[in-house]
Amino acid sequence: MGISLSDALDIPANESTTSFPDSGIIEGKFTTSEVVALAEKSVDFLAALAMPDIFKYFWPPLYISAWNWLLSFVNKERDFSQLVLGLPRGFAKTTFVKLFLLYVILYTKKKFILVMSENQGKADNIVADVISMLTNINVRRAFGDWRLSVEKDTQQIKKFVYRGRVIVLMAGTVETARGLNLNNERPDIMVFDDIQSRICAESQIQSETLEREMIGTAMKAKSPHGCLFIFVGNMYPTKWSILKKLKKNPNWVKFIVGGILSDGTSLWEQLQPIKQLLKEFENDMLSGHPEIFAAEVLNDENASLNNLIDLTRLPVYPFKDDDIAGGNFIVIDPSGDTSNSDAVSIGYFEVHDTLDCLIEHVEDRLSPGATIHKAIEIALRRRCRLVVVEGTAYQSSLSYWAKHICDQMGLVGIEFVEIYPGSFSKNSRILNFMKSYAKGEIYVHPRSQPAVHLQITQFNPLKKNNTDGLLDLLAYAPRVKEMYGEFVIANSIIEHMEFSSTRVLERNSPF
Repeated sequence: MGISLSDALDIPANESTTSFPDSGIIEGKFTTSEVVALAEKSVDFLAALAMPDIFKYFWPPLYISAWNWLLSFVNKERDFSQLVLGLPRGFAKTTFVKLFLLYVILYTKKKFILVMSENQGKADNIVADVISMLTNINVRRAFGDWRLSVEKDTQQIKKFVYRGRVIVLMAGTVETARGLNLNNERPDIMVFDDIQSRICAESQIQSETLEREMIGTAMKAKSPHGCLFIFVGNMYPTKWSILKKLKKNPNWVKFIVGGILSDGTSLWEQLQPIKQLLKEFENDMLSGHPEIFAAEVLNDENASLNNLIDLTRLPVYPFKDDDIAGGNFIVIDPSGDTSNSDAVSIGYFEVHDTLDCLIEHVEDRLSPGATIHKAIEIALRRRCRLVVVEGTAYQSSLSYWAKHICDQMGLVGIEFVEIYPGSFSKNSRILNFMKSYAKGEIYVHPRSQPAVHLQITQFNPLKKNNTDGLLDLLAYAPRVKEMYGEFVIANSIIEHMEFSSTRVLERNSPF
């Protein structure tokens, strides 16, 4: 039997496969065995096969890593691994789990899958969606029809002979698992999907009761021959968050990731663009609850602990875009040029009424050359003479190369200088900035506030690896005026250039 890729993806034969969203798929012919093999190897192929009306974007790299991580445990024999999958709210984590359960049915020897959620209705919906994927015509063509040998088909329990074994797929809650035994079989895979609600997480009694039921009732109903436990959820900004407790438990193997990565990009840009996430954070912040975003979207276990500054009581930004600045400067916090380096942070500041104001910022993975070119572009556009580079470690060489690039471009008048942290640690500098910010001694333009306030919300003064590039720029701003005040003069760069900014950009600019 042969299946075309159009058939496998449920695309009508008279339509071009290139119309499949973001796929880049071309027409092809596959045998049934090839489709089965491809779906086993690729979570994207499996998703397109089983959910053609829902699957729109390829899974991002960290989801692929999480998928491979789950598969590394699911086929172990006489194993009782306990896994924690912490994915952000709004990032398709339950869809991801449903797809994994489909894989378990199609490709593993697991016989009894128990899915537990906050309530029976949510668990029933998960099981129903898994069955819907199993019933999809693409899956039936490649793997056979599960409905041909059904023994029990209720809303809560599906029991059928399929793929050479009797399979039980059951929905429930942690309270209903006590004494669970169907035809002398006990669960050999348990999924706890969002079993804790936000209301539950705010109650010590409810949370402790739920955790006891999970450990003492559900997990004790396991098969004695092996059971894989998977806890799926996100953080809550309370000390009774179960995910927060499991993260500290060494007996649970963890895969936890936030919606915004350390380089300032979205975990899944196509599904949740970074601009959309920052807007969501801004809304939560203005509502007086930034800790909700930090916990549930960023999976920040310290979300409720940061009371260093009340963002809802900050002075309103008092200046207008057309106000004439008394001076301006750019500050760069460089980063390494490797895949795991933090983002480069660039901030453009103006001085209004002697107060430093962050007007615009850039945070991105940039090479040293791209960092310099971006700073020059801002300097030309803003007619800014002074660019200050944090001069620690290799970063001090950035100033040298910046001057070299300016010479190549025929630019004169932009001063690239270095600034050093001195005797104060980064966290001490940032804490001092927060005090000044709360007092109205330094300001952030509304365009940059969501990104800055997000870093403030996540900042933990007891950690050294905070995502705090913008906070460090703001912390350096007062020292820039002290050290290089003579260069903090707005609108002077054109007078010190060999060519006009327009001509330089036309002849030499890489932008």
